[in-house]
Amino acid sequence: MRPTILFLFNSSAYAVQPWLDSGEFNCVSVDYDASDHSGEHRRPPESHPRHTRLDIDLTGHRPIEAIKWALDTKGLAEPSFVLSFAPCTDLAVCGNRSRAQKLIDNPNLLTEALQLATLVEHWDCPSIVENPVSLLATLWKKPTVYVHPWYFSYLIDHDKGDHPEFPSIIPPFDWYNKKTGLWCQNGAQMPQRDTLGPQEGPKGDFPGYAQLGGKSARTKYIRSLTPRGLAMAIYLSNAPLVRTQQGQSVLECIQEEQLTFNF
Repeated sequence: MRPTILFLFNSSAYAVQPWLDSGEFNCVSVDYDASDHSGEHRRPPESHPRHTRLDIDLTGHRPIEAIKWALDTKGLAEPSFVLSFAPCTDLAVCGNRSRAQKLIDNPNLLTEALQLATLVEHWDCPSIVENPVSLLATLWKKPTVYVHPWYFSYLIDHDKGDHPEFPSIIPPFDWYNKKTGLWCQNGAQMPQRDTLGPQEGPKGDFPGYAQLGGKSARTKYIRSLTPRGLAMAIYLSNAPLVRTQQGQSVLECIQEEQLTFNF
């Protein structure tokens, strides 16, 4: 059986694509149609034979049981790797003012946000939680590493520098700053930045912020997008780990299926 790669709170194609392109893994994206940004633009490919999208509210009742039941029903293996893009709205350092009122309205706000961020701990496999600079480092633990999108610009093909959806907002080759924490657990590997290329990135914050004011679904979607280079770096650092865990099962299952996919 092919290994399953599970993506939590994922409504775009970028994190999933490298794993699909390899042809070795089944990918499962979990997001909720009624969330504040889901489905706005480029979803993971629902028609791909190795991609499954689960419309599950991860803030709802017993979401882990719902995921496990769905995987079993669809004949998919338990996850071999989990990547979570837990909501940062209530944890972000920049949200202090609005959070004060939210805490008055809901004293359990931070506890609930932490529960979402740590859902990965329900699976005994390598996992990575991605979150911008936030209270998660205090409420949970310090991240394994902080990164910026430009660290991984070298992994974007030279003829695909422009962003496929928002070239007027997201700089070419993801050459921008956005300090992001990665919590790597159970043997998950940190993505490797370029050690031979530029060691200093662009000056200032992400220039697209000036075009992303307000709280529209479009704005939230763009802010949530996984940088393409980071997505590839996570794949390159952790796919070998999954292959090692599975031994020869990945290759054997591909040979048995004798399927050819054209990307």
